[in-house]
Amino acid sequence: MARIQVLAESVFRKIAAGEVVERPLSVVKELVENAIDAGAGEIAVAMLSGGKEMIRVEDNGCGFGAVDIEIAFQRHSTSKLVELEDLDRLLTLGFRGEALPSILEVADIDLDTADNNEGRGWHCRFRGGRMLEKKQVSCRRGSAVTVQQLFANFPVRRKFMKSDQGEMRPVAAFLENAALARPTIAFSLQHNGRTVFSYPAAANLSERIYQVFGKEFLDDLRPVDFASGHFSLNGFISAAQTGVSGKGRQFFMVNGRPVKEKTLLAAFNNTYQPYLEKSRSPVGVLHFNVPPSQIDVNIHPMKLEIRFLDSQRVYQFLQQAIDATLGRPPRPQAVAFNEFSQHATINGPVAGIDTTAAETPALFARAALDSGDDFCLLGQYLNSYIVVEKNGELLIIDQHNARERVLFERLQIGYNSGSAPSAQTLFPLLLELSPAERAALDESKMIFFKKAGFDIRLLSGSAIEVKAYPQFLSEAGIRDSLRAALRESPAGDRSSGELNDDERWLAALACHEAVKVNQRLQPEQQQALVRDLFACAHPYFCPHRRPIIITLTQADIEKQLKRR
Repeated sequence: MARIQVLAESVFRKIAAGEVVERPLSVVKELVENAIDAGAGEIAVAMLSGGKEMIRVEDNGCGFGAVDIEIAFQRHSTSKLVELEDLDRLLTLGFRGEALPSILEVADIDLDTADNNEGRGWHCRFRGGRMLEKKQVSCRRGSAVTVQQLFANFPVRRKFMKSDQGEMRPVAAFLENAALARPTIAFSLQHNGRTVFSYPAAANLSERIYQVFGKEFLDDLRPVDFASGHFSLNGFISAAQTGVSGKGRQFFMVNGRPVKEKTLLAAFNNTYQPYLEKSRSPVGVLHFNVPPSQIDVNIHPMKLEIRFLDSQRVYQFLQQAIDATLGRPPRPQAVAFNEFSQHATINGPVAGIDTTAAETPALFARAALDSGDDFCLLGQYLNSYIVVEKNGELLIIDQHNARERVLFERLQIGYNSGSAPSAQTLFPLLLELSPAERAALDESKMIFFKKAGFDIRLLSGSAIEVKAYPQFLSEAGIRDSLRAALRESPAGDRSSGELNDDERWLAALACHEAVKVNQRLQPEQQQALVRDLFACAHPYFCPHRRPIIITLTQADIEKQLKRR
């Protein structure tokens, strides 16, 4: 009997569909992109149970004609291109012709659509991969696609789906991205009957950023309007000496398509290094317009990635745009890049930036302090590692991981006691949450924050008010710490050796409050940090299981020096 066999059609069709439809986010992405391509001015998304039970995407676009409905649900059917050369002129989001048939392969679909303003349309019911009903109904112009029981006939995929909130959050983040990419389109999202957000059509990108992130976020941004050759760029970026913790607020759109692309990420973050503190990252909402022939959008089944024809030119273009916006003279264009680097070369001095600290530091900052501790402080290496001698051994301590461990255990003790010590804010801190962050602030997160020592009040819309916070944290870092904990979604069941959800959220608070690498500490601060670390129950690993201490014995040193 032959060992190689041709797969049954029912098997390979589901496998092929699984490349396009991985989770509820995939369905929403494909249907929303179809709606945008159809010229919609309003797009409404509704979900039940994180999209596992139902996803409905309704738009007021051009709709389907009666003769096009059956064709649209066949594989490789599209109105976006005819021949291969059309890929060089492509400006639509969809083009593969696989979205609807792929969804139909793994779910049931109901379609209500009309291609006219006369109130006449069609209702179609698809089950088991084929149309069972098509009847004429009253319907407004546009389409409403309802997807039910996702992966009910594909249990191997369904069992890997996350919790309702775990599936809903990436949908909210995607729609947030889509809203920033298309400010003139109204977007709304409902989950289990509750409105997560509703953005009316905006007059411009500034108004849309205000809708999504609030006034506080917008006030720290600077407008960009830059062109060179066939490339142009507009949007908003961080002002010098601002920025945020983490890289979650970097949005890039190329010809209206939201993308995550390594050239853009590298150029953006590397160029900003002279303008921001080392613990901060830039914010950007940037729209690129490039000739379609300069990009390849056909390199990923879900169209999540693109490739530039000339990455070096794109890198230099974005660098020039940022420098021009922030007022720096043009720099020599000798940048060679492979991938994002935390230590990118900066050509020449920057006005207002002290570059002396970048010179090669002395091995240790200062001599040891006299103290009654059972260790001897030798100093700080590269403003990142504390070096001590203890019991005849040389210890190299990662200052960030050490401080994270200290904070984590202090927060954990207060949390487990049920009466975590709190500090009152001088004035209430107001914080505008993004839709994904507001969705993450569910009942379980509110209970967590209260037990951890926070006093958080929900305000109208997506705003919250913080009136108290754990006393081990600093008031200046509360906003970043809260956002970090909100980005940590529930992890579900964990093995006994890993953190549970509450511990992961505490670790997120501790991580974003901890001292950073490349941060100079005074000898007294170094001494106190090492003392606090050795008082911890688990001083050798941070909450994320990264090592804190490297130990070098005399035998280790003598072996390296060939003395034994």
